[in-house]
Amino acid sequence: MVREEVHDFAEAMEKVLKENDDKEGWEECSNLYLVQRLVEETSELLKMMDAGELDDMCKEAVDVANFAMMIFDNNKDQMEAE
Repeated sequence: MVREEVHDFAEAMEKVLKENDDKEGWEECSNLYLVQRLVEETSELLKMMDAGELDDMCKEAVDVANFAMMIFDNNKDQMEAE
């Protein structure tokens, strides 16, 4: 059973992904590109934290999670092979 917090976070992640369905997928993106975007989103998250913008902070946390998920998704077969 998935924890309620994980479920809520996954739903927020999916909402953002659906909002970007008009863009190309991440499957062809390099690990380097995805990590660079992850760092950019993490920087935005830190800025929102410093500014005390809690709503924007949550949105940025979802962006960070989505880029981490993309990295995982593109590389999960390597992990399973080990």
